[in-house]
Amino acid sequence: MNNTALGNGIEGIFAEEAIKGCSDSQKPRLGYTCTYVPTEILEAAGFIPVRIAPEPSSEKADSFLDPNFCPYVRACLGKAMQGGYEDLVGIVIANACDGMRRLLDAWRYYVPNRPAFFLDLPRVVNALAVDYFKRQLTRLVNELQQNFKVQVTRDSLIRAISETNRTRRLYETLLSHHVRKALALPYSKLLGIFQKEHDMPRQSFNEVLEKIIQTQSRGRVTDHEGVGVFITGSMLDGDSIITLVEGLGGDIVGVDCCMAERRVENVPLDHDLLRALSDSYLKKLPCARMKDTQKRIEYLLAKMKGSGGQGLIYTALKFCDPYLYEFPYLKAELQRWGIPSLFLEGEYRGRAGGGLRTRVQAFVEMLEKKRS
Repeated sequence: MNNTALGNGIEGIFAEEAIKGCSDSQKPRLGYTCTYVPTEILEAAGFIPVRIAPEPSSEKADSFLDPNFCPYVRACLGKAMQGGYEDLVGIVIANACDGMRRLLDAWRYYVPNRPAFFLDLPRVVNALAVDYFKRQLTRLVNELQQNFKVQVTRDSLIRAISETNRTRRLYETLLSHHVRKALALPYSKLLGIFQKEHDMPRQSFNEVLEKIIQTQSRGRVTDHEGVGVFITGSMLDGDSIITLVEGLGGDIVGVDCCMAERRVENVPLDHDLLRALSDSYLKKLPCARMKDTQKRIEYLLAKMKGSGGQGLIYTALKFCDPYLYEFPYLKAELQRWGIPSLFLEGEYRGRAGGGLRTRVQAFVEMLEKKRS
């Protein structure tokens, strides 16, 4: 079965569940910008969380933000200033970097009809940081309740956490099947599935995941194995790099980015639910803005060894300082372990042009020669 047929089958499952859950789909939508924002709180307040992932056009924002600025931030502001996000009642912006703080300032000034809520985020992970982040989550809950006249109760939080934990377990099943070659889907299709999470109610999305696992999981799909490539880096929303690697004969064995596998593993249903959320989200696999770079490197090395990755592609947005600073250290560690790497810097959601294709093709061919 080809990828088009697989995609059409999955789209049919999504469409079927969307019709069944149409009443839940009428809930108000609240945007957010970072995986450190606990979506359980937004769902417990009665919203459908929507991860902000706009098209790359930012002409309007370029008049108000320096062109030498994060292209993702410019795209977010540009879409809002051009009348986009009409389906959102507001947005939660996490303090992930300086660019996000500037987005908060500009959004509040130029898009006042859709309120922006700020979530401060520690860079270290210890007991004091967990306590501080819990206070920030409490403040966010209070602001949502006051602004939208909603109630976040213990029962609603328990339901939201339980259902989101179910999503995480289903994701883990999908990814483990993919690594074992027991899933009739390329990684580019998996990424599309992950991004559908932000377009529909949680329970409906979980039903879709269960159906996909049932219909697409089977014995070993193929004995042919492309060279294993692992991808990490900053914002990777489109699948252009992934489809490019797959089209060149590579096998994507994992993607560590905020739109793919960089997620919380589980949130326990403790007595203090906000503290449990704070602890779980801070201790999830860190991104480059967090202080513990060594933890990220150890995870990436372990992930590559466990999944059969033979090379790593590192993608970074232009002007994304946290990731541009991190890569040289990561590259040195990879070289110490004899793992080749390729660094790609570009625009947000940029298309894979000829120059990029040539570099990726040369990298995949080099990995194939090294394997043989």
